[in-house]
Amino acid sequence: MPRAKLITVNAAHDESILKVLPSLPVLSSQATSWNEIQLAHHQHLAAFETPEHCFPQHFITIHLNHAPVKKERILSGESRCDRFREGDICLTPATAPVSVRLHDACEVMGLYLDPALMTRLTADVAGVNGLDLVPQFKLNDPLIYQIGIALKTKLETNGVWDRFYAESMAMAISAQLIQHYSTRHLKVRNYANGLSQARLQQAIEYIREHLAQNPSITEIAEMVEMSPFYFSRLFKQSTGLTPHQYLLRCRIEQAKQLLKATNLSIATIATQVGFVDQSHLARYFKRQVGVPPNQFRA
Repeated sequence: MPRAKLITVNAAHDESILKVLPSLPVLSSQATSWNEIQLAHHQHLAAFETPEHCFPQHFITIHLNHAPVKKERILSGESRCDRFREGDICLTPATAPVSVRLHDACEVMGLYLDPALMTRLTADVAGVNGLDLVPQFKLNDPLIYQIGIALKTKLETNGVWDRFYAESMAMAISAQLIQHYSTRHLKVRNYANGLSQARLQQAIEYIREHLAQNPSITEIAEMVEMSPFYFSRLFKQSTGLTPHQYLLRCRIEQAKQLLKATNLSIATIATQVGFVDQSHLARYFKRQVGVPPNQFRA
């Protein structure tokens, strides 16, 4: 009997997942400006089994169910079975043929990483071209788990506009995979002196001039002729803040100026400085300033 054709599931399109799963995700990053990483949160209400399929992205499954769930996986012909609970993680490399059977209802989050990002990072962090990820059936990695939860929280709270944050998290996960779950176990090279003053000033000016345009780390890194990974690391060494944290601080400072110097509505100010809406501004404003925008203006 001829073997069934391998199904390709593209995480960039929610409908594609219906080729192998019984329902669409309850939360997805499909409509966001995220590029290097995608997220899908699934609540499976009953047991199910998938046909053999593959992803063009590296696929990380993070279990969120509190009760243990029996799970079987066949990956590249190798069968494994175990019980999974909250925090347990699976890693399936891009294009690897896989099928899964879950024996109970469960809640999972899928993270899908662009292999091109991994390729660029491998060259950046270790100076080598290419490496393979080693499939992981069940692992415990607090860093990957916490990044996944942080991305999910960001998506639940107006994260659709936050390319800086998603890019930073994608690079952090990729660096973790390169160092701990690859065929080479590469080490990330360290630089101690931060950005040059000229590059730092150039990056800061670009961020301040593009608060409302949702800039990306990649754009700024290319402008200062650096890789996104090392730009992010050296920017933090120079400023004490990640690019995302610095962007938020600039947006809040600009909002403070507009609140005091103009009669613009808070909703208008929010969009002018790069927040999704008034509630998005209010949440970060109170966190950094200590009072909501309306009290600050009074």
